[in-house]
Amino acid sequence: MTSVTEHGPVMVETGAPILEMRGICKSFGAINVLEDVNLICRRGTVTAICGENGAGKSTLINILGGILAPSAGEILIEGRPVSFSHPAQAGKYRIAIIHQELNLLPYRSVAENIFLGREPTRFGFIDRARMNSEADAVLARLGSAIDPDTACGDLSIADQQLVEIARAISEDARILVLDEPTATLNDSEAHALFQLIDELRRTGVTLLYISHRMAELRALADTITIIKDGRQVATRAMAGIEVDEVVRLMVGRALEDFFPPPASVLPGAALYSVANGSSGKLSGISLALHAGEIVGVAGLEGSGKAELARAMAGVQPFGGGTIRLFDGGGAPQNPRAAARRGIGSIPEDRKGEGLGLVQSLRDNCALTMRALAPFLGRANGAGRGRKQIDALLDGVAVKAADYAMPVGQLSGGNQQKVMFARSSGPAPRVWIVAEPTRGIDVGARAAIYAMLRGFAESGAAVMVVSSDLMEIIGLSDRILVMAAGRLVAELPRGAGEEEIIRHAMRDKAVEAA
Repeated sequence: MTSVTEHGPVMVETGAPILEMRGICKSFGAINVLEDVNLICRRGTVTAICGENGAGKSTLINILGGILAPSAGEILIEGRPVSFSHPAQAGKYRIAIIHQELNLLPYRSVAENIFLGREPTRFGFIDRARMNSEADAVLARLGSAIDPDTACGDLSIADQQLVEIARAISEDARILVLDEPTATLNDSEAHALFQLIDELRRTGVTLLYISHRMAELRALADTITIIKDGRQVATRAMAGIEVDEVVRLMVGRALEDFFPPPASVLPGAALYSVANGSSGKLSGISLALHAGEIVGVAGLEGSGKAELARAMAGVQPFGGGTIRLFDGGGAPQNPRAAARRGIGSIPEDRKGEGLGLVQSLRDNCALTMRALAPFLGRANGAGRGRKQIDALLDGVAVKAADYAMPVGQLSGGNQQKVMFARSSGPAPRVWIVAEPTRGIDVGARAAIYAMLRGFAESGAAVMVVSSDLMEIIGLSDRILVMAAGRLVAELPRGAGEEEIIRHAMRDKAVEAA
């Protein structure tokens, strides 16, 4: 008999498993990617799967989705062994996977993508009116008002993800895999996704949730399976495991070991100062970045922290106020001018704003140096240009089989290192870094944190804008808090989450009153 337990507002079944993956192994030649992984999932539950990039998570879900065949082991659906040699076969068992890299056809409409291969027909022709009507209905269930006639390529990443989920729901998926679903979502979009996950659980959908964000996992998951180097190292009830233990099991280190020690010397001269700066939604911005320090900028979604990073990097320059750089000049008016004047910047969306995913590591790394020194343009050729570009990639310890391979084939952490290598070329005195570890596993984060501290120790000023409060608290020498386009607080190193959030919500509290 099936028993039911309370999980927040959601009723969770604890009966017979709907999905079992037993003794799953996968080898590519002599390389073992997975070894004896076991997974049990019950109806209406969320199973978190954690591990560093390269641990084998993607291989495991690709086996479940019929993209790869296991070298050994078996899959059972409701206790019956099944075998998939193609994703369509997994689809017949109502298994849907929403990959981190979305798989939509950009020039086709939302409705066409939702019903791709299952288009409703009338008299032998596609019934577009019905297709749009049914697409509208499934999108409404997700709380979305996206026009079904809109081309998917014209949608935001968040809306494209909704279309992927709508497709899974329209197929009546009963096992849904979400791979890093919030990596490109803002706070409000992520909240809407979490509400949807609760709704899907209530209707009996079983979810597998892959993420590096511990706060999300604690809020959503019933159980957690941790994979390290292709091996399953633990499966626990989520309520009974601490974040620090998850991190230790994933990478073999405690959480406090991820952040480098604070600055070893007192901050030096101001390298970038803003007095009463304004730009778009920003107003009254006054701050100074000093040599040798890391300044963290925190704030809720819509606080203006992203706009501050863009203004200081010259992407959307300040329109008012007094701005002074170490070279005596004013505000940079575009990214090229900023790079030329010694400002290195990392955008928050490395894939949408930073990288050409089909281009090589060398081509991506060379972009800034090409803009400043055209003679370095042939990064993939021989000679001085290639040597300098390779030295930049070596300097940030990018792990790649070949620097000529497409950057899109790298893990998120290594893609981010390519971004840092590109901006390192002109030897910046100031770094403006937005969301440095978004979508990056905890192991790769430690390397990026060490890199940022190294920039500061070498005499640069570093500003880190992040939505991850743990990151802000662990990394920063000073913490600035944004709210409603203004800097509302400056806090010392070690300030707590509650204090930061209290300041970040200051304007919301005033509005509520």
